[in-house]
Amino acid sequence: MIWHIAKREILDNVTRFRFALTLILVMVLMVMNAGVFVSSQYPRRITEYSEDTREAVASIRKKSSNLGDLAVKGPGNLYKPVSPLTFIATGEDANLPKRVEGASSGGYGIGMTTPDLSFQYSWSANWWLQYPQDTSRKNDSLPNFTELDWTFIIGVVMSFMAILFTYDTISGERETGTLSLLMANSVSRATVLLGKFTGAFLTILIPLFIGVLLNLMVVSASRLASFSGDEWARVGIICVISMIYISIFLWLGLFISSQFSNSSSSLLTLLLIWIVFVVLIPNTMGVLASGFKQVPSRSEISRIKKAKEDAIDNRHKAGDKLYRTGSPSDQPPKIEVLRMWADYLNEHADAKSRFDDEHLNKQFAQVAFTQQITRLSPAAIYTYAVESLAGTGFARHQRFVQQTRRYRQQFIDFIKSEDRGDNESHHVYLVKEGLSQKPVAFNSIPKFSDELTLGITFKEALLDLTLLVLLALLLFMAAVLTFLRSDVK
Repeated sequence: MIWHIAKREILDNVTRFRFALTLILVMVLMVMNAGVFVSSQYPRRITEYSEDTREAVASIRKKSSNLGDLAVKGPGNLYKPVSPLTFIATGEDANLPKRVEGASSGGYGIGMTTPDLSFQYSWSANWWLQYPQDTSRKNDSLPNFTELDWTFIIGVVMSFMAILFTYDTISGERETGTLSLLMANSVSRATVLLGKFTGAFLTILIPLFIGVLLNLMVVSASRLASFSGDEWARVGIICVISMIYISIFLWLGLFISSQFSNSSSSLLTLLLIWIVFVVLIPNTMGVLASGFKQVPSRSEISRIKKAKEDAIDNRHKAGDKLYRTGSPSDQPPKIEVLRMWADYLNEHADAKSRFDDEHLNKQFAQVAFTQQITRLSPAAIYTYAVESLAGTGFARHQRFVQQTRRYRQQFIDFIKSEDRGDNESHHVYLVKEGLSQKPVAFNSIPKFSDELTLGITFKEALLDLTLLVLLALLLFMAAVLTFLRSDVK
């Protein structure tokens, strides 16, 4: 009986203007999305990434001629790989920083000649991880829901069409009197409701699957994005999540439609709910919520960093003790001089690293807080789940930064290990003259990598996927209970 009712709903839906509108709109938007991706967006970003990584490899190869230079100057910039699934969920990926800088910030020198003091030394500040958006940009990780990708086409357009398919399913038939005729037969209300849901669900899947297939055909035909089996699996999971998301709005439509005796009232109510939970909350609540998790302004950052650096300078340079003991460039250098300068340079680098890490962590906390607030919206939950699986957005960027921090320690451990193998080294980390001056094998230097796997992305999406499933079950139960208690006349 459920299938009989579903077939009637499918035949009724496919002959209406809203089905043709949904089919054409989704097809056009999906083809546009794929066209932009393969014609300009993806080729440009892949070219930039290839050039950047090639320059980074050449830079670190040049530094490998001297272990001391490599230790001080660092590994260079670390670049975030471009996800081939960006067309599914852009997730602000194009606006977020594409790199973390792992390099020193220039050279310094001092020369002093007095009757009782002669000092000459040039040095570079030790490298540390620098985050481009940390002190010079606004927090670009904050949610934005305006890109023409799957999360917009399905999250906004398809959710709207879902309520158009169901707003009059119960109230419209109650209004015309056909519902009472249907219920006069020996059929349960639960069967009727499940049949109507199945019919609406299968009908709306037609334009969705046609649009997705066209989209993937255009992307695959371009041969620019070659998907691995892992990435195809993630695309499949995203399609399943999309179906769960659409079912939420179908059950919402049936729930509201069961509450009213005329279709116009149910449509107005659904439109209001849709505007609040799909448009207003994702695009405004995140900005408002960010005000409760403030991060220091640009001027505050500069002032605090300058005060910290001045305090370190004053402590180490008091009484010219850095200069009176001798210079690290003396031949041979004194061990106590090397250690004194190592303490000074390391404290500067550690302070910068600690400060920048803490400040970026505050930005991450701000974003995490705004995401918790915007999860009041099913559209936001859907977006976060798809971004995680596509390898874009905040979750992807945060993981990239975490990987660069792990690599920082891996690189430091490598330098110390190589230096211990040189008996001529003074083994004083981290001042150039205190480390080995011998070349290091380029292939032995650890290289930065940040690969996404199905397991990693699914784990990041699990919370939002669970929330979508729970919300769909909640609205299913609400729709069933409401229809069971409602008057069919």
